[in-house]
Amino acid sequence: MKPRPLPPPTSTRSHTDPAALDDFVAASRARVDAVLDECLPAATEHPVEPHRALRYAVFSGGKRLRPTVAFGAAVAGGADPEEAMPVAIAAELVHTCSLVLDDLPAQDDNAMRRGQPAAHIAFGGATAILAGSALLAEGFAQCVGLPDPSAGVTAATGLTETIGYRGLIGGQIDDLAFDPSETNLEEVSQIHLRKTAALFRFSAWGGGVAAGLSGDHLDSLGAFGSAYGLAFQVVDDLLDEDPGQCSILHVLSRGEARRHIRGLLDQAEREIEVFGPDGWVLAGLARRVEGLIP
Repeated sequence: MKPRPLPPPTSTRSHTDPAALDDFVAASRARVDAVLDECLPAATEHPVEPHRALRYAVFSGGKRLRPTVAFGAAVAGGADPEEAMPVAIAAELVHTCSLVLDDLPAQDDNAMRRGQPAAHIAFGGATAILAGSALLAEGFAQCVGLPDPSAGVTAATGLTETIGYRGLIGGQIDDLAFDPSETNLEEVSQIHLRKTAALFRFSAWGGGVAAGLSGDHLDSLGAFGSAYGLAFQVVDDLLDEDPGQCSILHVLSRGEARRHIRGLLDQAEREIEVFGPDGWVLAGLARRVEGLIP
Protein backbone atom coordinates (compact mmCIF):
# COMPACT_ATOMS: atom_id res chain seq x y z
CA MET A 1 0.00 0.00 0.00
CA LYS A 2 1.38 3.40 -0.99
CA PRO A 3 1.78 5.66 2.08
CA ARG A 4 -0.44 8.70 2.13
CA PRO A 5 1.27 12.00 1.25
CA LEU A 6 2.33 14.43 3.91
CA PRO A 7 -0.39 16.89 4.93
CA PRO A 8 -0.07 20.18 3.02
CA PRO A 9 1.11 23.29 4.86
CA THR A 10 -1.70 25.16 6.55
CA SER A 11 -1.92 27.81 9.25
CA THR A 12 -5.36 26.66 10.44
CA ARG A 13 -4.00 23.73 12.43
CA SER A 14 -2.51 24.06 15.89
CA HIS A 15 -0.31 22.09 18.25
CA THR A 16 -3.29 22.27 20.60
CA ASP A 17 -5.06 19.85 18.21
CA PRO A 18 -3.53 16.46 19.07
CA ALA A 19 -5.25 14.69 16.18
CA ALA A 20 -3.72 17.04 13.60
CA LEU A 21 -0.23 16.50 14.97
CA ASP A 22 -0.79 12.75 15.27
CA ASP A 23 -1.76 12.66 11.61
CA PHE A 24 1.28 14.67 10.57
CA VAL A 25 3.70 12.52 12.59
CA ALA A 26 2.21 9.26 11.30
CA ALA A 27 2.25 10.44 7.69
CA SER A 28 5.83 11.66 8.08
CA ARG A 29 7.04 8.32 9.38
CA ALA A 30 5.26 6.37 6.64
CA ARG A 31 6.62 8.60 3.87
CA VAL A 32 10.17 8.47 5.24
CA ASP A 33 10.08 4.68 5.48
CA ALA A 34 8.87 4.46 1.88
CA VAL A 35 11.57 6.80 0.57
CA LEU A 36 14.27 5.05 2.58
CA ASP A 37 13.13 1.76 1.07
CA GLU A 38 13.51 3.26 -2.40
CA CYS A 39 16.89 4.92 -1.93
CA LEU A 40 18.68 2.03 -0.20
CA PRO A 41 19.97 -0.95 -2.20
CA ALA A 42 17.95 -4.15 -2.00
CA ALA A 43 19.09 -6.72 0.55
CA THR A 44 19.67 -9.14 -2.35
CA GLU A 45 21.88 -6.73 -4.31
CA HIS A 46 25.63 -7.46 -4.44
CA PRO A 47 27.46 -7.11 -2.09
CA VAL A 48 24.67 -8.71 -0.08
CA GLU A 49 26.06 -8.61 3.46
CA PRO A 50 26.61 -4.84 3.86
CA HIS A 51 23.31 -4.14 2.11
CA ARG A 52 21.54 -6.42 4.56
CA ALA A 53 23.29 -4.58 7.37
CA LEU A 54 22.18 -1.21 5.98
CA ARG A 55 18.55 -2.24 6.01
CA TYR A 56 18.85 -3.97 9.35
CA ALA A 57 20.07 -0.75 10.95
CA VAL A 58 17.73 1.64 9.15
CA PHE A 59 14.54 -0.38 9.61
CA SER A 60 14.99 -1.23 13.28
CA GLY A 61 12.03 0.73 14.64
CA GLY A 62 13.23 4.34 14.66
CA LYS A 63 10.66 7.04 15.40
CA ARG A 64 11.85 9.24 12.48
CA LEU A 65 11.72 12.33 14.70
CA ARG A 66 14.49 14.17 12.86
CA PRO A 67 12.72 13.94 9.51
CA THR A 68 9.49 15.10 11.15
CA VAL A 69 11.32 18.16 12.49
CA ALA A 70 12.61 18.87 8.96
CA PHE A 71 9.08 18.64 7.57
CA GLY A 72 7.78 20.86 10.35
CA ALA A 73 10.43 23.47 9.53
CA ALA A 74 9.36 23.44 5.88
CA VAL A 75 5.75 24.00 6.96
CA ALA A 76 6.90 26.87 9.20
CA GLY A 77 8.47 28.40 6.11
CA GLY A 78 5.22 28.11 4.17
CA ALA A 79 6.47 25.31 1.92
CA ASP A 80 5.15 21.87 1.04
CA PRO A 81 6.83 19.51 3.54
CA GLU A 82 7.75 17.17 0.68
CA GLU A 83 10.31 19.77 -0.41
CA ALA A 84 12.33 18.93 2.70
CA MET A 85 12.42 15.19 1.93
CA PRO A 86 16.12 15.07 0.88
CA VAL A 87 17.16 16.80 4.11
CA ALA A 88 14.85 14.60 6.16
CA ILE A 89 16.29 11.42 4.65
CA ALA A 90 19.85 12.70 5.07
CA ALA A 91 19.25 13.40 8.77
CA GLU A 92 17.82 9.92 9.34
CA LEU A 93 20.66 8.20 7.48
CA VAL A 94 23.33 10.09 9.42
CA HIS A 95 21.50 9.43 12.68
CA THR A 96 21.47 5.70 11.92
CA CYS A 97 25.15 5.83 10.93
CA SER A 98 25.98 7.41 14.29
CA LEU A 99 24.14 4.65 16.16
CA VAL A 100 25.89 1.89 14.21
CA LEU A 101 29.33 3.38 14.84
CA ASP A 102 28.68 4.42 18.46
CA ASP A 103 27.67 0.85 19.32
CA LEU A 104 31.04 -0.57 18.26
CA PRO A 105 33.32 -2.05 20.98
CA ALA A 106 35.88 0.73 20.42
CA GLN A 107 33.18 3.35 21.08
CA ASP A 108 30.25 2.86 23.48
CA ASP A 109 30.35 -0.95 23.25
CA ASN A 110 26.59 -1.59 23.11
CA ALA A 111 25.48 -5.11 22.27
CA MET A 112 21.79 -4.19 21.84
CA ARG A 113 20.02 -1.45 19.94
CA ARG A 114 16.24 -0.95 20.00
CA GLY A 115 15.67 -4.37 21.46
CA GLN A 116 17.72 -6.31 18.94
CA PRO A 117 21.44 -7.12 18.53
CA ALA A 118 23.48 -4.11 17.40
CA ALA A 119 24.69 -4.16 13.81
CA HIS A 120 28.22 -5.24 14.72
CA ILE A 121 26.84 -8.17 16.72
CA ALA A 122 24.50 -9.25 13.92
CA PHE A 123 26.92 -8.75 11.01
CA GLY A 124 30.42 -8.33 12.47
CA GLY A 125 32.47 -5.22 13.15
CA ALA A 126 33.93 -4.79 9.66
CA THR A 127 30.54 -4.97 7.96
CA ALA A 128 29.02 -2.57 10.50
CA ILE A 129 31.76 0.00 9.85
CA LEU A 130 31.28 -0.28 6.09
CA ALA A 131 27.50 -0.07 6.41
CA GLY A 132 27.77 3.03 8.60
CA SER A 133 30.13 4.64 6.09
CA ALA A 134 27.71 3.88 3.26
CA LEU A 135 24.85 5.49 5.18
CA LEU A 136 26.95 8.60 5.70
CA ALA A 137 27.79 8.82 1.99
CA GLU A 138 24.14 8.44 1.01
CA GLY A 139 23.19 11.20 3.43
CA PHE A 140 25.39 13.66 1.53
CA ALA A 141 24.02 12.40 -1.78
CA GLN A 142 20.51 13.15 -0.56
CA CYS A 143 21.40 16.72 0.42
CA VAL A 144 23.01 17.45 -2.93
CA GLY A 145 19.84 16.09 -4.55
CA LEU A 146 17.71 19.07 -3.49
CA PRO A 147 15.93 20.54 -6.57
CA ASP A 148 17.71 23.89 -6.11
CA PRO A 149 21.44 23.19 -6.63
CA SER A 150 22.52 26.12 -4.46
CA ALA A 151 20.27 24.89 -1.64
CA GLY A 152 21.82 21.44 -2.06
CA VAL A 153 25.31 22.83 -1.60
CA THR A 154 24.19 24.84 1.43
CA ALA A 155 22.55 21.79 3.01
CA ALA A 156 25.56 19.55 2.33
CA THR A 157 27.88 22.15 3.85
CA GLY A 158 25.65 22.33 6.91
CA LEU A 159 25.69 18.56 7.20
CA THR A 160 29.50 18.59 7.08
CA GLU A 161 29.60 20.99 10.03
CA THR A 162 27.01 18.90 11.87
CA ILE A 163 29.10 15.75 11.56
CA GLY A 164 32.59 17.19 12.09
CA TYR A 165 34.62 18.06 15.15
CA ARG A 166 32.21 20.89 16.04
CA GLY A 167 29.35 18.39 15.94
CA LEU A 168 28.85 14.64 16.22
CA ILE A 169 32.49 13.58 16.03
CA GLY A 170 33.74 16.20 18.47
CA GLY A 171 30.87 15.44 20.82
CA GLN A 172 31.63 11.73 20.74
CA ILE A 173 35.32 12.33 21.44
CA ASP A 174 34.44 14.36 24.53
CA ASP A 175 31.79 11.84 25.53
CA LEU A 176 34.33 9.01 25.47
CA ALA A 177 36.65 11.06 27.69
CA PHE A 178 33.84 12.14 30.03
CA ASP A 179 34.68 11.99 33.75
CA PRO A 180 31.55 12.17 35.96
CA SER A 181 33.65 13.22 38.96
CA GLU A 182 35.04 16.30 37.22
CA THR A 183 32.25 17.90 35.22
CA ASN A 184 29.79 20.78 35.25
CA LEU A 185 26.58 21.84 33.53
CA GLU A 186 28.43 23.60 30.72
CA GLU A 187 30.46 20.51 29.80
CA VAL A 188 27.45 18.17 29.87
CA SER A 189 25.37 20.63 27.82
CA GLN A 190 28.13 21.08 25.24
CA ILE A 191 28.44 17.32 24.74
CA HIS A 192 24.67 16.97 24.39
CA LEU A 193 24.53 19.92 22.00
CA ARG A 194 27.16 18.41 19.72
CA LYS A 195 25.65 14.93 19.79
CA THR A 196 21.86 14.61 20.13
CA ALA A 197 21.04 18.27 19.51
CA ALA A 198 23.31 18.64 16.47
CA LEU A 199 21.17 16.55 14.13
CA PHE A 200 17.94 18.09 15.41
CA ARG A 201 19.46 21.48 14.69
CA PHE A 202 20.45 20.36 11.20
CA SER A 203 16.97 18.94 10.59
CA ALA A 204 15.18 22.17 11.51
CA TRP A 205 17.71 24.40 9.76
CA GLY A 206 17.89 22.13 6.71
CA GLY A 207 14.12 22.04 6.41
CA GLY A 208 14.25 25.83 6.22
CA VAL A 209 16.97 25.69 3.57
CA ALA A 210 14.80 23.35 1.50
CA ALA A 211 11.89 25.78 1.90
CA GLY A 212 13.98 28.63 0.51
CA LEU A 213 14.42 30.52 3.76
CA SER A 214 17.54 32.50 4.64
CA GLY A 215 19.10 34.79 7.25
CA ASP A 216 17.35 35.24 10.56
CA HIS A 217 14.64 32.72 9.71
CA LEU A 218 17.24 29.96 9.32
CA ASP A 219 18.95 31.08 12.51
CA SER A 220 15.64 30.81 14.36
CA LEU A 221 15.03 27.30 13.06
CA GLY A 222 18.56 26.25 13.99
CA ALA A 223 18.13 27.66 17.50
CA PHE A 224 14.82 25.82 17.82
CA GLY A 225 16.51 22.55 16.83
CA SER A 226 19.29 23.03 19.36
CA ALA A 227 16.92 23.79 22.26
CA TYR A 228 14.54 21.00 21.25
CA GLY A 229 17.36 18.48 20.86
CA LEU A 230 18.95 19.41 24.19
CA ALA A 231 15.59 19.07 25.96
CA PHE A 232 15.06 15.71 24.26
CA GLN A 233 18.44 14.46 25.52
CA VAL A 234 17.88 15.66 29.07
CA VAL A 235 14.59 13.73 29.12
CA ASP A 236 16.59 10.68 28.02
CA ASP A 237 19.04 11.33 30.87
CA LEU A 238 16.12 11.19 33.31
CA LEU A 239 14.85 7.94 31.80
CA ASP A 240 18.26 6.23 31.69
CA GLU A 241 20.21 6.68 34.90
CA ASP A 242 23.50 5.11 33.79
CA PRO A 243 26.17 6.44 36.20
CA GLY A 244 28.92 5.94 33.63
CA GLN A 245 27.36 8.04 30.90
CA CYS A 246 27.43 11.76 30.26
CA SER A 247 24.20 12.79 31.98
CA ILE A 248 22.65 15.95 33.30
CA LEU A 249 22.05 14.06 36.56
CA HIS A 250 25.75 14.35 37.37
CA VAL A 251 25.27 18.10 37.83
CA LEU A 252 21.53 18.66 38.47
CA SER A 253 18.96 17.00 40.69
CA ARG A 254 15.96 15.39 39.00
CA GLY A 255 13.78 18.36 39.97
CA GLU A 256 16.33 20.82 38.60
CA ALA A 257 16.61 18.78 35.40
CA ARG A 258 12.84 18.90 34.90
CA ARG A 259 12.85 22.67 35.28
CA HIS A 260 15.80 22.85 32.88
CA ILE A 261 13.83 20.88 30.26
CA ARG A 262 10.81 23.16 30.55
CA GLY A 263 13.04 26.20 30.19
CA LEU A 264 14.61 24.75 27.03
CA LEU A 265 11.19 24.01 25.54
CA ASP A 266 10.01 27.53 26.32
CA GLN A 267 13.12 28.79 24.53
CA ALA A 268 12.41 26.52 21.55
CA GLU A 269 8.89 27.92 21.21
CA ARG A 270 10.11 31.50 21.46
CA GLU A 271 12.53 30.87 18.61
CA ILE A 272 9.71 30.00 16.20
CA GLU A 273 7.28 32.76 17.19
CA VAL A 274 8.44 34.60 14.07
CA PHE A 275 6.63 31.99 11.95
CA GLY A 276 3.28 32.56 13.63
CA PRO A 277 0.63 29.84 13.15
CA ASP A 278 2.75 28.15 10.48
CA GLY A 279 5.06 26.92 13.24
CA TRP A 280 2.32 24.64 14.58
CA VAL A 281 4.15 21.37 13.87
CA LEU A 282 7.37 22.44 15.57
CA ALA A 283 5.51 23.94 18.53
CA GLY A 284 3.51 20.75 18.91
CA LEU A 285 6.60 18.55 18.78
CA ALA A 286 8.24 20.67 21.48
CA ARG A 287 5.30 20.35 23.83
CA ARG A 288 5.21 16.60 23.32
CA VAL A 289 8.72 16.38 24.73
CA GLU A 290 7.37 17.93 27.93
CA GLY A 291 4.87 15.09 28.10
CA LEU A 292 7.75 12.58 28.16
CA ILE A 293 9.32 14.02 31.34
CA PRO A 294 9.30 11.26 33.99
